[in-house]
Amino acid sequence: MDTPCSFTRHLPLEREAAFELVVDRFADWWPREYTFSGEDLEDIGIEPMAGGACYEQARGGTRIVWGTVLSIERPLYLRLAWQIGPGREVIADPAAASRVVIEFRAEGEGTRVELSHGDFLRHGEGGEHYRSVMASEGGWPFCLDKLVEAARARAHVRPRR
Repeated sequence: MDTPCSFTRHLPLEREAAFELVVDRFADWWPREYTFSGEDLEDIGIEPMAGGACYEQARGGTRIVWGTVLSIERPLYLRLAWQIGPGREVIADPAAASRVVIEFRAEGEGTRVELSHGDFLRHGEGGEHYRSVMASEGGWPFCLDKLVEAARARAHVRPRR
C-alpha cells in the first residue's frame, strides 16, 4: 500500500533556475486554489534550509505551516515533511507526515524534475485514499503542470546567451 506516487516533468530552465523557481519562487507556480487561504492568500513559500517551514500567510496575519524542510541540497534536491492530511487538515508534527522528495537533474538544455510522494502510511487509515488523490490528475500532475507553465513563461523572457 505504501508505494510512493512519482512524477517527472521537464522544465526549459537550467538546473539552478529550475531549483530557484520550485523552492525560492514557490508562489509563482503553486495553484492558489490549492492553498488554505484562497483569495486571502498574501504569500506562500518554502524557507530553504533544513528545519525551514513550508508556509502560507493570509491577509490579516494568519500563518499556516503545511510542511517542514527535512533536507535540502541546492540545486540537487529538496525533501519535505508534507504536513497536510487526507482531509486537508494541517498535521502539527512533521514526524507524523508523509514525505515529498523533489530532485533536479540536468537534461539537455533544461532540467528533469522528479517528484516522489510517499510514506502515506503515516496518515493512518486514510493514507491509501490520500495517495490515490495525490496521484490523480487533480493532484500532483495538476500542480506540476502549473510548474511547467511558470517555467515556460520564465524561459520565454530570459535572455539567451
